[in-house]
Amino acid sequence: MLAKGRDLTVALLRPIGAAIVLLTGYFLLPINKDSNLNTLGMVLGAALLASFCVWEVRRFARSTRPVATAVEMLVALATFYIVAFATTYYLFSEYDPGSFNEKLTRVDALYFCLTVFTTTGFGDIAPDSQGARIAVSIQMASTLVLLGLGLRFLNLLINQRRQATAG
Repeated sequence: MLAKGRDLTVALLRPIGAAIVLLTGYFLLPINKDSNLNTLGMVLGAALLASFCVWEVRRFARSTRPVATAVEMLVALATFYIVAFATTYYLFSEYDPGSFNEKLTRVDALYFCLTVFTTTGFGDIAPDSQGARIAVSIQMASTLVLLGLGLRFLNLLINQRRQATAG
């Protein structure tokens, strides 16, 4: 019984920890139009995402609790996805303040990203430039793809895992 409680605690704390690390980086790392590190940051971010996905799939394959591991994977991936788009919107606003109907701070960019991700769409922040509208359209479409493929992928992995343990 003690092991199950510890497993649940770890399953809750791991994605929360990942969200804290990603959001801390989002707010504290030097991301602005005058930084020479933007391209490097984007390349490193993409490499980290790819590495994270490979690591999570391998961890899932060895997991004794596939459902909890799958939920952890989805929460961590969704957080990374949201931070990546928030960073994109913030940089759009930095490079071209006319990209949105107002200049975005990091909080504004994160808020806007979450309203798009959750399909809330309050309308207080809106993309005005063609590039910003394309980026928002990509996020809307990829959110649907992410949710659909993510659920399908998790379903396949859980079924494979159950078959492996049953047989």
